[in-house]
Amino acid sequence: MAQIVSRKAPPIVRRLALCAAVLGALMLGLPLLMVPQAGAATAAERPPLQIPADQLSPSPDPQQLLPPSPSPTSTPSPTPSAAPPKAQVSLVRSACDSVRLAAQTDQGAMLAYRITDEAGHEAASGRFTGSADIIVPLSTGHAYTATVSQSPDGAALATSAAADLTAPCPVAVTADAPLFSDPCGTDRDAVLVPRIIGVDYRVGETLLAAGSNSALGTVTVVASARPGYSMGGPTQWTHQFSAAPCPDSQPQPLPPTAAAPAPPQAPPSAEPPAAPSPAATADHPAGGDWQASTGTPAEHSSQTAASAWAPGPLAWAIMIALAVAGGILFWSKTRH
Repeated sequence: MAQIVSRKAPPIVRRLALCAAVLGALMLGLPLLMVPQAGAATAAERPPLQIPADQLSPSPDPQQLLPPSPSPTSTPSPTPSAAPPKAQVSLVRSACDSVRLAAQTDQGAMLAYRITDEAGHEAASGRFTGSADIIVPLSTGHAYTATVSQSPDGAALATSAAADLTAPCPVAVTADAPLFSDPCGTDRDAVLVPRIIGVDYRVGETLLAAGSNSALGTVTVVASARPGYSMGGPTQWTHQFSAAPCPDSQPQPLPPTAAAPAPPQAPPSAEPPAAPSPAATADHPAGGDWQASTGTPAEHSSQTAASAWAPGPLAWAIMIALAVAGGILFWSKTRH
């Protein structure tokens, strides 16, 4: 296997190589050093540029370089701005899930309203001119306020009180009309009040109980809803009770009348003599025993007929003998 052996160059060779490298560097840098000097000599040898006098512009006046001073008559006067319109707004709960918005302004300009909840989230918005009275449906469980401004994003001109929709929804009820009992006279005049849950009936400041309530003269009954209820339909009734007295209703006495004549009575007659009692027999014993055993003649005749047709002991013996003989005869005929 051949082995490669490196040998160091002689000193003379290394010196020649170093001189060649220095000479090459000088040859490369010398042209770069000579170019700026040649340019400077060229500029020094070039004649100056001559500009005709008619083409030279005169130097400006220093007074012309200053800004013009403002004239006192040229200052514009400020224009007065129009005053914002005055507005009013209210927001009240009208139903379980809606509110009533009422707004108005003293000018005929178009305004914007905005309804927000307690967190500032917008629930409804719109515009109106002059005045507005609208029902706005909203979600329950929040308290809402309304603002009125000239633009949807402008400053509020008026803000309403909060309308609370967090309370339970009121129950809708209808008040029945009361009845007025007005007979003759005044001692029995009365207002008959029905019993309706959630409704109170009053005459002035007096609360009427359910049932009959005495009254007099002209009476106005007003129905109102109790807390937690909302009422619809008529709520007021008026009646004027009559004060005419009752007519005289006492019964008039009847005129006396002549007594009717009594019917004629028959003169008393003598009793006929009693018939002698019948003779005693076997079927009719004498004395009181027979009278007690027979109530009427018809019953006595029926008992007599029954006793006449009843069989005696001899008849019973003959019937038994005939039955025995018939049985023996039947047995003898059928034995063979």
